[in-house]
Amino acid sequence: MTTSAISPGGAVESTPLLSVARQRYAIHSPSEASTTSEYTPQADLVDITKDRYDLSTFKGRLLHFASVTSPLTLLASNAELKAAQETVASYEAKFPANRTTGTYLVPRSEAERYWKAKQLVDSSVHPDTGEVILLPFRMAAFVPTNLLVVGGMLMPNPSLAGIVFWQWVNQSLNVAVNYSNANKSVPMNMKEVGLAYAAATTSAVGIAVGMSRGVPKLRVSPGVKGVLTSLVPFVSVASAGIVNISCMRWKEIKDGVGVYIRDAEGNRHHVGDSSKAGQRAVAMTAASRVLTNIPTLILPPLALKFLQRARVIPASGALTRAVDLTLIGTSLLVFLPPAIATFPQVAKTSPQTLEPKFHHLTDPQGNPITQVEFNKGL
Repeated sequence: MTTSAISPGGAVESTPLLSVARQRYAIHSPSEASTTSEYTPQADLVDITKDRYDLSTFKGRLLHFASVTSPLTLLASNAELKAAQETVASYEAKFPANRTTGTYLVPRSEAERYWKAKQLVDSSVHPDTGEVILLPFRMAAFVPTNLLVVGGMLMPNPSLAGIVFWQWVNQSLNVAVNYSNANKSVPMNMKEVGLAYAAATTSAVGIAVGMSRGVPKLRVSPGVKGVLTSLVPFVSVASAGIVNISCMRWKEIKDGVGVYIRDAEGNRHHVGDSSKAGQRAVAMTAASRVLTNIPTLILPPLALKFLQRARVIPASGALTRAVDLTLIGTSLLVFLPPAIATFPQVAKTSPQTLEPKFHHLTDPQGNPITQVEFNKGL
């Protein structure tokens, strides 16, 4: 017996595989009854209504963000991005209304096509607004753009003006990335963005330059000064990054972010804005940035010193700077996904942890809501 399957283009195809699979699974529709069969072709059919990776686990989030932050997605043209959006939309338009129990099974080759398109969409389009993020400010561009800035910072014998300039460039890039990937449920007008930019860059540059110039002048013992000097890069970068994120996302902290519940069919419903959720979103994002900085500020310098002591590379010069940049780029590429994956992008919490207005939420049957969610941002 054969059966019909709907292809992405809308054509009706008849495949023996789907005929057999129909005996075990609901094909393309939750309303189609399934019967028991000894043959279970899990390896041949994939339910694409579910996430490709289990985002409730760290491993699943790591695989997801390694895919989304891949610099290779930056090579896609605008036409390819538009085609990917259309591909994702064409598949998701056929998904069952009930996302909790419904399924949409397709052959693995089609699933791979859908996942490839979704990877490009997830890496390039903001989940709250549906708008395309400017290429330099996508998380996929984090490594190449930061390498350009670091290259300027590693220039030999920098003047104070040079240090200030590159710190300003660095913090301006951070502002753009933080703003572009923030939760957009509470929008900011251009005046608010301008004030936040001025506050973020001024304070962050002041911290970074002040610490790098101030610590060597402290009147303390050489041992203490050595420890403090070694901590300056991490502390200054981490604290400046936290200040930058807090300034650019202050409205989330003050006015809150959108809080949602899921109904029995898996659809989201907005139930209000929460400043406590906004504070948690910003705090988790700041922590992810710090986690990205820890290995990058520790491992490359240690590796560089080892190579210099082994006389593999000279103590200074163009080759040394090139090796340093390579080590930093490798560190960023390797440790960015696990740092972002530490916290789910869609955070879930009990309503009791938020403002009192969320404490007594109920579903249509009058049962208390025990879990709400909000977009953390990246």
